[in-house]
Amino acid sequence: MAIETSTGISSDKDPIRAAHIAVKEAMLGLHGKKVDLALVFSSIEFARPDVIKLISEVSGAAALAGASSLAVITDKGIFKYAIAVTLLSLPENIYFSTACARELTPSTIAGAANELGGQLLNGFHNARRDLALIFSDGLMRDGSLLLGGLQERLGTSFPIVGGSASDDLSFKKTYVYFNKEALNYAVCSILWGGKLSFGFGTKHGWKAIGKPRRVTRSTGNTVYEIDDEPAVNVYKEYFGCDLNKLQLELKRISILYPIGIYQSKEEEYLLRNIFSVDEDGAIVFAGSVPEKSMIKLMIGTEESCLDATRQALEEARSGMEGHSINLALIFDSASRHTLLGRKATKELEIIKNGLDKDTRVIGLYTYGEQAPLKTFDYYGKAHFHNQSITILTMGG
Repeated sequence: MAIETSTGISSDKDPIRAAHIAVKEAMLGLHGKKVDLALVFSSIEFARPDVIKLISEVSGAAALAGASSLAVITDKGIFKYAIAVTLLSLPENIYFSTACARELTPSTIAGAANELGGQLLNGFHNARRDLALIFSDGLMRDGSLLLGGLQERLGTSFPIVGGSASDDLSFKKTYVYFNKEALNYAVCSILWGGKLSFGFGTKHGWKAIGKPRRVTRSTGNTVYEIDDEPAVNVYKEYFGCDLNKLQLELKRISILYPIGIYQSKEEEYLLRNIFSVDEDGAIVFAGSVPEKSMIKLMIGTEESCLDATRQALEEARSGMEGHSINLALIFDSASRHTLLGRKATKELEIIKNGLDKDTRVIGLYTYGEQAPLKTFDYYGKAHFHNQSITILTMGG
């Protein structure tokens, strides 16, 4: 049996009225079927506890999960100001459990993620599990710690797919939605099992430039030295500028020229955005950069981004061979939206044209993505990504 889905969306100026419109539209599309799960994505204006509580209560969903976003991605278009509610009615042979960890701090993320994994497993009562879907706060400095904690419970090679919430690029607050709550500094997860069919693809399209370099001193997501020199020298030399100018141009440089970490036996470099540059020349990245790792500067273009979308979709479709795709979830880096500009709609067209017309498409723009990198032989360990697009396809 198929996963039944229906989406409602509203851009009404009143957030409560918009939530009513979106959830009612979604319920009409299910034609009275039971609602097992609500997925909610919205622009930052709708990230309110009363909005999320209303959607949970009106829909009667057994569980709700989602996140705030720079813009909402749907098969009807990309909306900078909107709230979208996707309701899922599942066949009896697909089941899930949900859990949430709150009030996360840099020192508690890994432990809280470990406990989160334990809660998810307890909800399964030792039944077969297939996939974990996660939504996390986008302003946590090192998203790699989150995955590490989950993997201790779920397994190193267990597929974990998801994204970090975003806002309007002000980087002030991002929100995770769980049941009736809108939360900061939180992560929620859905553990899936049973007869679920799924596939996923993750690509970024950035290309390596310049010579390979070695990280000679780092801790977590802070790199102090590259090739035994202050880390910032990599960018100062390439752009021929001083530290002050680099800090002024940091947003543009971080999007167009992230670093890529070489991954042994894997097809792509793992990208890292710059969070900040310290006065002593250390660079703080959005995810961990292991000491002794080999890195390169990377460069992206509009066309290479769109090629990556095609490749990610093809990988996601190949994982569903022989099964119908009922839902496609998109986790797309906010950096890609900035780079593509008006061509962001072209990215959505590529996805829609590669799927059946009745396939539901829903997603968000992220400050980080979680997904396995495809190795040459198998889908392996999940990583925290920057500037990637992850496409998750699901069906019964």
